[in-house]
Amino acid sequence: MLRITKDSFSVDLDAIPQQIWSGPSDGTLDYCNHRWRSYMGLGIAELRGDGWQTMLHPEDRDRVLKAWHESVVNGTPYEQEERLRRADGTYRWFLARGEPLRDAEGRIVRWYGTNTDIEDRKRAEDALRHSFNQLRSLGARLQSVREEERARIAREIHDELGQALTGIKLEAAALNRELPGDARQQSNRAESIVKLANETIQAVRRISTELRPGILDDLGLVAAVEWAAQEFQIRTGTKCRLDLPKDDVVFDQERATALFRILQESLTNVARHASSTQVKVRLAKGDGSVTLEVHDNGKGISEDELSAGRSLGILGMRERALLLGGEFIISGAPGKGTTVRVRIPEVQHT
Repeated sequence: MLRITKDSFSVDLDAIPQQIWSGPSDGTLDYCNHRWRSYMGLGIAELRGDGWQTMLHPEDRDRVLKAWHESVVNGTPYEQEERLRRADGTYRWFLARGEPLRDAEGRIVRWYGTNTDIEDRKRAEDALRHSFNQLRSLGARLQSVREEERARIAREIHDELGQALTGIKLEAAALNRELPGDARQQSNRAESIVKLANETIQAVRRISTELRPGILDDLGLVAAVEWAAQEFQIRTGTKCRLDLPKDDVVFDQERATALFRILQESLTNVARHASSTQVKVRLAKGDGSVTLEVHDNGKGISEDELSAGRSLGILGMRERALLLGGEFIISGAPGKGTTVRVRIPEVQHT
């Protein structure tokens, strides 16, 4: 039978190219291998007991010691990401893990652990997070520019094209009145022109409103939600029940626009996919945020459809909410309908 002495055991651990530590059941340390000692530039006497704690980054110290204390008290495995100071005074990120060794009666007799250098991974995560934040900021700017462009085009269509068509309508109506009584054919053509002008004016108003509903800017979010629900009910025949605040929700334009666009997209999805007979729309304000809920009684979105993540509409709604520091949740079950819930804070917390 091979017997491993304490000295030979220590030599073997010193040969391993990873930081290794161990200690008694009370959570102190009495051994750190050569890899860890050389990294910190300290001897075993300086690290023994609680000495290793002096090497923790000040910002990590309380969190790490609390987690280590809980593991020691509860006898549960320890795992934390922490920054440790090395001999030159700089810090690197490590993944520290610890496991208790128990005797035959289940009592902890010793702790063994490792520290794995994850500095490169953390830097890559930071770089990726920075790139993601830049893309999100770009997305927010593109959303803003798009809304501004929609508003500009809507104004031009309504003001310039609408006025021109109204002028044509009035001129055609005047011409019809000036025609002699026996000019039946010409009168019919003039009436046809007036009718066409009326239809075109209505189309211009509809397109202008879809681009940017003036009611959102003029009367506020509550009135805009009510208008959108009525339009949806008229267009689809699906009953729309509203639960709205009595007074308007005072919201900055960016947040009001985001909620309104999410409502529009939700109602569009209901019309396209839900096969529902009723939709409930709730808008509520409280706890420093505004919540919008849209629930239909249709066939319901499945888990596969939710996990697939292929719907650009859902991705767009979620991104609108996240850009403003909010949350977006969509849930459903076959035969039980689908619920879209979005909450946006009045002031984004940084």
